[in-house]
Amino acid sequence: NLTAFFLNFQNLCQKKIIFKEISEHKSYPKFGSVEAWKNICERSKNIKIEKKSVIKFVEKNFKFLLIDERPGLLTGYYEPTINVSFEKKDAFNIPVLKKNNKFKDIPRDRIEKFYDLNDVLVWTDDMIDLFFLQIQGSGLGLLENGEKIKLVYDGNNNLNYRSIGKLLKDENYLEYSNINLFTIKDWLRKNPRKVSEVLNYNERYIFFKIKPIEEMTKGALGVNLKSNISVAVDKKIYPYGIPFLLNIPNEKNTLVIGHDTGSAIKGANRVDLFLGSGKLSEKEAGMLKKKIYLFV
Repeated sequence: NLTAFFLNFQNLCQKKIIFKEISEHKSYPKFGSVEAWKNICERSKNIKIEKKSVIKFVEKNFKFLLIDERPGLLTGYYEPTINVSFEKKDAFNIPVLKKNNKFKDIPRDRIEKFYDLNDVLVWTDDMIDLFFLQIQGSGLGLLENGEKIKLVYDGNNNLNYRSIGKLLKDENYLEYSNINLFTIKDWLRKNPRKVSEVLNYNERYIFFKIKPIEEMTKGALGVNLKSNISVAVDKKIYPYGIPFLLNIPNEKNTLVIGHDTGSAIKGANRVDLFLGSGKLSEKEAGMLKKKIYLFV
């Protein structure tokens, strides 16, 4: 994990992305001057890609800063797979929509009623799976012939994200300690009459575009996301591209990089860790909910 972290850090240095992100963020120069980052990037070129060397480099070249002493929340996100079809059929009758400015400031329930056929990218067979694809931001579409397409975030309707997990807790449908991806999905499937009402509580709607399947998943920074290295952080507080230390009480510290953000990621100690794709990643992401301190 340390070597993967360091390779990703070197990549940001090489592409000079890190200098632009830091200098253009409203926090500048709180997290270091461009000159200081250039010096560190230059030094990183001569470091052996091995655990001891990376630890020594980090300890020698970085200070750690905690913005807020109140603990926050660590969750996980992943790349889900949904069933799709390019044609509308009996089973495939739920639209996955393309971005269109006419949907700006229009809530989820109205978008789902008043879209046009030319707004449809593909069709899917499960409203709940589509909702969670929208929460994750990108994923894979599985066609009936077994082929896959990549569904990538292409904007939203400009309305605020609202957590359906919080709604289910407030309405006493689920206990807070028992709220995760799987318990929410299970509750929705057992209460089909409530599905639309609960999903529409989150008025934010996500639009997609299709990318080549071989293309890696990218975060808001525009670079490839790396499992257990890439995190989504609050972009109002932190610039993209900087390293962080995840401090989970009673567990090992982990070095990660801010490659992404999300509408639910608000606060200095609020973090979403990218965990990859597939069923195992879904399981890990769905169950991850830990107290955390985020050190820059």
